[in-house]
Amino acid sequence: MPRLLIIEDDPRIVDSVTKALSLEDGFSVRSIADPEAAPAAAVEYRPDIILLDIRLPGGDGRQVLKRLKANPATLAIPVIFLTGMASEGDRVLGLDLGADDYVVKPFGALELLARIKAVLRRTSPASQGGLLHAGALRLDPASRRAFHGKDELSLQPKEFEVLYLLARHPGRTLSRAFLIENTSSYGTEVETRSLDTHIKNLRKKLGAEAWWIRTVHGMGYLFSQDGPPADA
Repeated sequence: MPRLLIIEDDPRIVDSVTKALSLEDGFSVRSIADPEAAPAAAVEYRPDIILLDIRLPGGDGRQVLKRLKANPATLAIPVIFLTGMASEGDRVLGLDLGADDYVVKPFGALELLARIKAVLRRTSPASQGGLLHAGALRLDPASRRAFHGKDELSLQPKEFEVLYLLARHPGRTLSRAFLIENTSSYGTEVETRSLDTHIKNLRKKLGAEAWWIRTVHGMGYLFSQDGPPADA
């Protein structure tokens, strides 16, 4: 039974989410409203996914997210932001901090359910398989950690997802639409620009092997370790 932790101070939303998930999909749901106690609750409860309100009494959900991502015990738990702020800047900030998705209030139970299932499909070790080896690159989907030789790459969760998808299909051009669809539930213009940012950051972190991720103009991106292109 999947475990969900909702960090939210509005009892109406907590009640609605709890009923929808418990009755329809058999989730085990626990809620907490105190942002200071939320990280410890996540360690104790070990949820499969977290719903996190971005505006909390006496705290900021983004600070809670930073603490979750800074703790190895909660680093790999996927997080969906719940928020009333719909501006593009807020979405980008939340995603850049490591959130896996972003749901704007008010939202329907079916929409939220679909988002949760999509994130769990992307982040579940069972759905992603075991370790992925690509030359000197080693990717662990269970913990979303990446290693280049003996060195660990410091990747944000979405950067890992993009790299994992590319490395899982070496030599195959993956369209931008495919990468966006499989690393996000939005498919909007802001997500397209976020993908560009993730690719840029990945190349920077790969250093001398930045050429492993190649741009196929007008089509998408390709992962290859068969030698740098002539113009690299």
